[in-house]
Amino acid sequence: MKSNKMIEQKNLIKIGKTIKTHGIFGEILCSFSVDFSENFLEYLIIEDDGIFVPFFVENRRGKGNFDFFVKFCNINDDFQAKNLCHKEIFTDKKLDFEEDIENVSFDFFVGYKIIDEKSGEIGTITSIDDSTLNTLFEVGDKLIPASEEYITDINHKKKIIYTDLPEGLLEI
Repeated sequence: MKSNKMIEQKNLIKIGKTIKTHGIFGEILCSFSVDFSENFLEYLIIEDDGIFVPFFVENRRGKGNFDFFVKFCNINDDFQAKNLCHKEIFTDKKLDFEEDIENVSFDFFVGYKIIDEKSGEIGTITSIDDSTLNTLFEVGDKLIPASEEYITDINHKKKIIYTDLPEGLLEI
């Protein structure tokens, strides 16, 4: 008997987004928050009309550590590929980032809480500002440096970044 179990968002991890088509044979430029240059996934899950659908990867070409041109099975032209553009990419795999954390981009931390040693809970990271040389976590109306100098620990299971920020930084 075949199972009709639906893929639920609560069981997924967001790992990137589809950007735009590339060429006429169905390739899509995808940007990931995880470095997949060594071990790419067999399939990626994309939300399509409210349903999370696994799309099996036929081929992929790197464009840096976090961007890839991906060709999915059964997506054979730019029209089909356009329907998958500008969508979030998920995986149901439990990836172990704690051992190799330098292989994630700052976008990976959106949704993490920041707790400072002196100030306590600051809030949840809503976006990343990388428009300047120093990347910043946007937490409400505050901008916090995304620097190893200030990060003391990261708990991936609880999605918390612990910091030791300089006095007065939050008042700026």
